[in-house]
Amino acid sequence: MPDFFIIGGDAAGLSAAVQIKRKIPDAYLKVINKGEIISYAACGIPYVISGDIPSAEKLVHFTPESMEKKKGISVEIGKEAMEIFPEENAVGVKDLKTGKHYKEKYKKLLIATGTVPNKLPFIDYKEEGVFCLSNIQDLKQVLSYLRDQQPQKAAIIGAGNIGLELAEGLVSRGINVHIFELLPEPAITWPSLIREAIKKKMDEKNIQFSGGASVKEVTKKGKSFTLKTKEDSHEFDVVFSVAGAKPATDFCPEKIKTLDNGALIIDQKGNTSEPDIYSAGDCASVYHKVLDRNVYFPLGSTANKMGRISGMNMAGKDISFPGIVGTQIFKFFELSLAKTGLSLEEAEKEKIDADVSLALRLDKAGYYPDSRKAKAEIIYQKPSGKILGASVSTEGNAAQLIDPVAVAVFAGLNVKQLGWFDAAYTPPFAPVWNAWVSASLKHKLG
Repeated sequence: MPDFFIIGGDAAGLSAAVQIKRKIPDAYLKVINKGEIISYAACGIPYVISGDIPSAEKLVHFTPESMEKKKGISVEIGKEAMEIFPEENAVGVKDLKTGKHYKEKYKKLLIATGTVPNKLPFIDYKEEGVFCLSNIQDLKQVLSYLRDQQPQKAAIIGAGNIGLELAEGLVSRGINVHIFELLPEPAITWPSLIREAIKKKMDEKNIQFSGGASVKEVTKKGKSFTLKTKEDSHEFDVVFSVAGAKPATDFCPEKIKTLDNGALIIDQKGNTSEPDIYSAGDCASVYHKVLDRNVYFPLGSTANKMGRISGMNMAGKDISFPGIVGTQIFKFFELSLAKTGLSLEEAEKEKIDADVSLALRLDKAGYYPDSRKAKAEIIYQKPSGKILGASVSTEGNAAQLIDPVAVAVFAGLNVKQLGWFDAAYTPPFAPVWNAWVSASLKHKLG
């Protein structure tokens, strides 16, 4: 019986495994993984399609062989968890190669199974030319299809981060793109400042966008797909279904508490509601400092952190994760788009009395070559001025702008404190007036 049994061989699961091995080198540790590819950077998939990254192999950090050789951790691939028996400290496992079912006992268990894509009922996902694009296997199939079939028109169903990044990759290949989104705007979870920048860029790149469009049917005749909405129909050569994902937790018993979407609820140490069962990564919740509650916020950086903390605690430590503040960033063509904390819409939804302060600044000295405009906004609570969040849109590097405010939100600072922070300045890298200093000083407390 393994001392530690881990389901999932990617960011969270392997981060935990590495920590367990460091703390207890002779521990009997077993990791299983459904797919044959482990430890890969799913966030890089759109950039392989665009050609910015030359191959799918560049996204793979470890193979099962290199993980065992370098870290001393054995990962059994082609093994799927089918059921959990907490009262027996056991997991029902299926060997996908042989079809054999068996029970694996454990002393401590980590569930790090990530997500599975949402499958839309009107799409036959077995059809050649229909893709979800959720893993390396999907990516390789897409690359092969694009190379062999040379499609000219692509439909993307879903206008979240993945759909938008995919659109950029396809456009860079000379493919005409039409995005269909059930909600009225793209990137609906992002602040309006970001959404407006995205819509403007889509127009500039000749990407068709159908917002509020409920796709009713996708059919194939020959090599052509017909996509029907309530209003009209369209013809395409390839279809991408990227309408979100859900936690891969269907195999977990109902007695393990979850959020409404099935994400396992964990505390700040990685514990689930069942003794000896931990969870981390995109299949689990995470504590949000601003909202002061558990939320579902799947992100690779958080998966690595929570995997690390869960592994350390499984090995006997007592470490709590302080929480996230919702910092995220993505690229859309020339745009660098980022946010942290709450948007004004999110604050209002939480019934927080909030306001916004805007600033338009350059990302370096105006006289220095390639200086870029940065549009920035701070969301703050009234009347205290406590910073709730911020967002930025620029063709420069939004990461260097959003990170200081992420720290401010994390630390609970107010706009007056941020307004006088000692920002770096030198012409090649930063302007005299930092965008956040400018936005903060516009506030009445400045």
